[in-house]
Amino acid sequence: MKRDRGQCMVCRDGKLLLIEHRMNGRDFFNLPGGGVEEGETPDEAALRELFEEAGVKGKIERPLAIEFKPDLESRVFTYWVSIPENAEPILGVDPELPPDKQTIVGFAWKSLREIPERDRAYLFGAGLMRVPSFHDEVLQWGDNVISYPE
Repeated sequence: MKRDRGQCMVCRDGKLLLIEHRMNGRDFFNLPGGGVEEGETPDEAALRELFEEAGVKGKIERPLAIEFKPDLESRVFTYWVSIPENAEPILGVDPELPPDKQTIVGFAWKSLREIPERDRAYLFGAGLMRVPSFHDEVLQWGDNVISYPE
């Protein structure tokens, strides 16, 4: 079985903490998270990865979702995580990669409007609708809004 992933959904003032990666010539944002190591639980992995990638310690509020990766051999565990109000993320690293091969290039707090449609689709799968503030926001979008790219 391939390695499972633990990840954190951290929310502040209607925005999500996202980690910017640069791989194979493209930049993308995703939730802080990474592979579950041997002897580690998915929730322990999620919190460890949050600290490695953004330099902040978090507390799991509750699980949000368990998804199967496209390979159907591994899973993604997503947790709603709080961080202290005064905690400020910093640019982290992937300790499994040497300094000249780092893929983490930044982080950002982004609202749903600022997140590309493709990336939002992943967030919905990760349990975004189980976070009360985002649930309420999406319910206000209306019944006839279609935003599928042409």
